[in-house]
Amino acid sequence: MRLNTLTENMPFIDIKGVRDMEITGITKDSRAVREGYMFFATSKSGTYIDDALGRGAKVIVTDKDPARPFDCVIIVEDVSASLGDAASTFYGSPSKKMHITGVTGTNGKTTTTYLIESILAHSGRKAGVIGTISYRYDGKTLKADNTTPGAAETHSLLKDMLLSGVTNVAMEVSSHALDQKRVEGVDFDIGIFTNLTHDHLDYHGDLESYKKAKRLLFEHYLKKSTKEQKFAIMNIDDPSTRDFKIAAPARTLSYSTKGYADAYLLGYKEDIEGLQLDISLMGNKTTLTSPMIGVFNASNILAACLYGHVTGIPYSSIEKGIESLEVVPGRLERIRNQKGLSVFVDYAHTPDALGNVLALLNRLKKGRLIVVFGCGGDRDTAKRPIMGRIAAHLADLTIITSDNPRTEDPKHIIQDIVHGFSNNPFMVIEDRKEAIHEAIKAARDDDVVLVAGKGHEDYQLIGDKVLHFSDREVIEEFLNVAT
Repeated sequence: MRLNTLTENMPFIDIKGVRDMEITGITKDSRAVREGYMFFATSKSGTYIDDALGRGAKVIVTDKDPARPFDCVIIVEDVSASLGDAASTFYGSPSKKMHITGVTGTNGKTTTTYLIESILAHSGRKAGVIGTISYRYDGKTLKADNTTPGAAETHSLLKDMLLSGVTNVAMEVSSHALDQKRVEGVDFDIGIFTNLTHDHLDYHGDLESYKKAKRLLFEHYLKKSTKEQKFAIMNIDDPSTRDFKIAAPARTLSYSTKGYADAYLLGYKEDIEGLQLDISLMGNKTTLTSPMIGVFNASNILAACLYGHVTGIPYSSIEKGIESLEVVPGRLERIRNQKGLSVFVDYAHTPDALGNVLALLNRLKKGRLIVVFGCGGDRDTAKRPIMGRIAAHLADLTIITSDNPRTEDPKHIIQDIVHGFSNNPFMVIEDRKEAIHEAIKAARDDDVVLVAGKGHEDYQLIGDKVLHFSDREVIEEFLNVAT
């Protein structure tokens, strides 16, 4: 693409040097630079200007004069925002040509996008998903390095989806991505808010800053979208929705499991095999069944129902999509086994998520509830004793173990969790594999075992090493040996 085309709609302060040339690629990662690239020197990547130049970069976009001999230097006010807008243009503005839904919130993003994907599949529409577990479209499953990829990667992925015939995209939008402008240039049709609870405060500093980042999806990105019909689908059970300012022409629709809304829960039945939900959807009462466990999933199902409604999907397809989704990897995923033990893996790594899943299993259990969990290193330390208190209150036996310790000493992390316990039965087994084995060995008939924290992850971060580790694989291997 020609440089003058790329900069046509880019707000810039100044351009120095050659104002037109062929641009072969754009990136903020100097390692990805090739001959003819446009390099965006963000606050993090700005120290790699020399490396970018050496690899063939011809244009640098920066917020200050680099005093380097580039063919062209573009001075902008916000490098990260400029990257997203330029990436959209470079890849042909793919988000303008598809229906794009962004889902944000502490918990429920992944499940909601899986539900939307299933609904779309049953309606005959071709879906693309960008999320925590993977990026999926046209029969392809790509490993997700981040819940929401970088700006250039996002628009490149959207272009590939468009070329593959994808019509509707559901993407998880993390608070990090919003704060770092990774979805700049994406034209959203729908924003979905699930909830906001204690998480990522190591990054955001406090809950108010975390909430401010979440609000950006609706107050910045949805607002600036050029789409004619725009919707904000909001969980009004969460009091933080009162602080969201959603401006016209975006239309707000609400959902609730506790009271009246555009989609709300009338009643439910739940057991260890699934859910039966009586709901009202835009004034129409109906009953849905789902093999997913836990009434907290009713909130995600209501959000998905509203998505189906506003996109014009027949209710029969909405119903089939919800009823056919048996499992979301690592989200209260049942590990089937010949011994008939009730063993689950769940991604719960926040106080709210752990409390929800333990409260649920407590209601459904016939015997004891055994939980295995730890907390990540180099992350929010305040939540560790809180999660300890939750496990102490709701589980009959807790085995505290290592999660992703990263550069922290696992023993220190575990000790922080232990501070939440007082006269409650718990064990400390630092080795996660051994802890899982011990939990299953301790389980008797009618007991329920939950392995929490890592969910779908197939790795463990110890020091600077990334080691293969899957809770599900460890459980399956042990139960096969034991049977």
